[in-house]
Amino acid sequence: MKQFFGRKSRSAMATVLVVSLVLHVVAVLIFGTIKFVSDVLREETVFEAAEIAPPQQKEPEYQVNIQQRNQSVPPPRPPAIVVNNPSELSIPSLDIDVNVDSSSVYGRGGGGFGDGLAGVREMAISANLFGKTVQAETLGVILDVSFSTHNVLSAVIDEIQSAFPDAIIVFAPGCAIDSRKNELVPIKDYEKTAEDYTGGRYATKPFVDRLLKREDFKEIWDRTRRRNKGFVVFSEIRGPNGLSGCDVAMKFLVDNGADLIYWFADFDDSIDADLADDVARYMRRKDTKLMLHDFKGNLGKGNNQEPLEMMARKTGGEFFLKLFKDK
Repeated sequence: MKQFFGRKSRSAMATVLVVSLVLHVVAVLIFGTIKFVSDVLREETVFEAAEIAPPQQKEPEYQVNIQQRNQSVPPPRPPAIVVNNPSELSIPSLDIDVNVDSSSVYGRGGGGFGDGLAGVREMAISANLFGKTVQAETLGVILDVSFSTHNVLSAVIDEIQSAFPDAIIVFAPGCAIDSRKNELVPIKDYEKTAEDYTGGRYATKPFVDRLLKREDFKEIWDRTRRRNKGFVVFSEIRGPNGLSGCDVAMKFLVDNGADLIYWFADFDDSIDADLADDVARYMRRKDTKLMLHDFKGNLGKGNNQEPLEMMARKTGGEFFLKLFKDK
């Protein structure tokens, strides 16, 4: 009996194990089949992102304030005046006040004339001075009014006035260039200033009454005094050597806008070569030319020829000889 039940128990256990194994095998087969079928039949899913549309930007609005302006049209320029004979050129008289301080002087150790006459420019004029063609916008003139020029001074002034009515004129008691102190005063004030500044042989009375007497040179006096374009060089040196000042006159004319300086003299006074070179360099920097008119034939004499020729050469100017016969 015992043997019977032992044998039966083992048979049941084996049956359970077999059934369990079969069920696992079946489950694995079913699961594998389902997995295989699902993998075969599943379509690959592709995810596509939605297209990003750029945000619409609002166009900026610009506000422009338009103001209506009245534009003035400049009047047409008058045609240029061309004449063959400068003496026939009629230029209206202009009453120009350049506010020159009547109490001021110009020179080494003295005051100046401020901005001076540099801003007062006329149209360029081309004319003849004693046979030489001279072209300048602003002509500066240095006139030797020593005794040697008295017989010809009126003719020289007439020639200058005819060709260049608005020239800036400096009257010098000689034609020396040296390092002495010299000063300029406006022609309208020279009478009261001459008491303090007299040069060389020219005592106060002759210098005032004889060299620049109003009755003798009324036209040049009135024109230059009215326009403040006439000046006188005075030297503080008394005695026979007080004839200097032309270097001061040249720098004064350059500073006041002269693009050409016409120097009329007998050229028989002393010339400091170093100072003459300094003045020539100053003129060249300002693009001012120097024209020397020797009316006595002294340029070829003495020691003055070389420094004077140097001044003309360095400034791009010239010197010429035009003799005058004594009356």
